[in-house]
Amino acid sequence: MVKYHAPRRGSLGFRRKRARRIYPQISSWPEVDKVTLLGYPTYKVGMVSVQERNLLVSKRAMWYNLERVVAATVLEAPPIRIIGLRAYSLDPYGLKSLTEVWTPYFSRYERKYLKKKLPLPNKSVQDLKEEIEHKIKIIEEAIDDGKLEEIRAIVRTSPNLTTIGKKKPEVLEIKIGGDPKEAFKWGLEKLGKFVRVFDVFEPGMFVDTIAVTKGKGFAGVVKRFGVTLLPPKSKKGRRRIGTLGPWTPGRIMWTVPRPGQLGFFRRTEFNKQIMAIVPYWYKMEYRFDAKDVEEAEPYELERIEAFKLKDLKVDEETREEIIAKLDLKSKDKEPEMMSPAIKINPKGGWPHYGVIRNDVIVLRGSCQGSPKRLVFLRYPIRPKALRKDVNLLSIYYGRELLLSSDDLSQIFELIPYLSKIQAF
Repeated sequence: MVKYHAPRRGSLGFRRKRARRIYPQISSWPEVDKVTLLGYPTYKVGMVSVQERNLLVSKRAMWYNLERVVAATVLEAPPIRIIGLRAYSLDPYGLKSLTEVWTPYFSRYERKYLKKKLPLPNKSVQDLKEEIEHKIKIIEEAIDDGKLEEIRAIVRTSPNLTTIGKKKPEVLEIKIGGDPKEAFKWGLEKLGKFVRVFDVFEPGMFVDTIAVTKGKGFAGVVKRFGVTLLPPKSKKGRRRIGTLGPWTPGRIMWTVPRPGQLGFFRRTEFNKQIMAIVPYWYKMEYRFDAKDVEEAEPYELERIEAFKLKDLKVDEETREEIIAKLDLKSKDKEPEMMSPAIKINPKGGWPHYGVIRNDVIVLRGSCQGSPKRLVFLRYPIRPKALRKDVNLLSIYYGRELLLSSDDLSQIFELIPYLSKIQAF
């Protein structure tokens, strides 16, 4: 006789309850020696097909280096601005906020949309700088005494640079990796400045995705838990459970599948590989020497579709290296570089999203959430491997070729120079 086998339907490890807000709050961070932000917020765009050579398996495997087509997710990653630093000490009850250091320079855009969320300054720059110096001394003393546990950056996103129709930026807290002393030094250097996605991640890395899933509303037990349909002649319907439980105890146990909310849950997926980072060009200038905080516009951030290499403020040796790497000398007397991220837009734009106008991340496989939703990428907390090589051949949207092998090879050649290309 065959053994009766009926495993329970639906995991008890997940809380099926609506998320408190549409973008996640991250409380767990991995231990990383590198001094950088340990995460980056992005916006989900859609999915593409990527033609690649398989380098994920062992070299002894028969399908190593085999050409194949895999699904991938496109994420738009506009620059984020570090507007504050928060220091944490450790007490018997866990982490405790010690003090905060805020930038004295806020733009009109930030004052308009963040005045209800943040303690925006209304003093003179000189008074604010004195406060900041006092708080920096407190943090440095805590570092010397060994009381400081970690430093986190308070950042705001830039949805106004995208085409999703959102204006109000999200405010997030992101841990800075490395030793607390080095992390605090790095944070002070970047305070009030923009950070781009290639400053945090690189192609081939594995990341965790944290986001709120697509909402499905009120669902029955068959869709919500995957229970088996009852026989066709069952009374009062088939898409139900056969019993609510035993006679005693005289209540319905929490383990019994019940209808209710499905989707719009906060979920984390581990170890997703970044297949490519496709950059967009920006002009960034900082003006931190204004006397009055209210009137000052502390930075200028402008998107640039294309630029000529002669306009780039770099030394002649770096300019010649870029020309040689991209083979531009033979094509044009005054080489012009177009933003590679423009090419990743299909004809007519992305359905339910719009047009990409910022840096792009191509992530292997699928990703939770609907288009336009914020997806937070974090350094892997359970890493199987921190990085593996990728060999991309082309990227397609349906039958439309977005990026050819020549485009992708140019992008990978440019990655070491991306931090210099934003200086005009």
